[in-house]
Amino acid sequence: MEPICVAVFCLGLFAVCGCSLSATGRERLRRRRKGAGEEPEKSLKREMDGRTGTEPAAADLKKLFAAGAKMGENPLEFDYGDERRIVFHGYFGLVVCDRTEEGWRLFRTLDLKALGADAMEGDAYAVIDAGRERAYITPSYFAPDNENPVTYCFDYEENRIGERWDYQSVRNDLLSWSYVQAMAVQEEADRLLKGTGLTRSSNVFPVRGIGGGEYGFLAAENGELRSLRYCVYREEEKNVELSALFGG
Repeated sequence: MEPICVAVFCLGLFAVCGCSLSATGRERLRRRRKGAGEEPEKSLKREMDGRTGTEPAAADLKKLFAAGAKMGENPLEFDYGDERRIVFHGYFGLVVCDRTEEGWRLFRTLDLKALGADAMEGDAYAVIDAGRERAYITPSYFAPDNENPVTYCFDYEENRIGERWDYQSVRNDLLSWSYVQAMAVQEEADRLLKGTGLTRSSNVFPVRGIGGGEYGFLAAENGELRSLRYCVYREEEKNVELSALFGG
């Protein structure tokens, strides 16, 4: 079962970013927490067949690059990572990159604004549970006037998206560690980035599992989106490997 980001871990992110929720939003988070312990096998039985959806709008990264777009005021969210694939999102969209013989290359992008899911803070914040094969996207989940939020399922391989009204998040211990217990790793990664001209722009993610000794994150130069790098901090060697994502 692939890791799927769970909304309960967004609470830690809200605290980092200084975000606030309405009373309705806090109650909805409590209800979502309650269902977060569902067994992965049960969740799998309800997953949407991506072929029944429609082809989604891709994020227009080239247009953003040409305009000299910045990373935005809020940190990017590094949703998933392993040796062959990484998934992350920001206001500009959701991005899936695969590792090839030539390096990291774009595999899929999704225009979150087209779904009304590009907010990175506040009641309009979009809850995005993204794993290796698909992402579940719930726009404005905490908004007081959004009593019955719809969730979209985006299947990367099929490049299809469809509505999921019965979706419930599954607990993700990797994301929980990333936002709650990764402070020491973040500090060491930040130290090693000094002198590179890059600044860390996301949470760190244990790409070999908790205690596996390798942690992935994103970094950028002068906050420019085009300059985004995928970084892997290796705890034993005390070094950071930097890889360009967009050919820069």
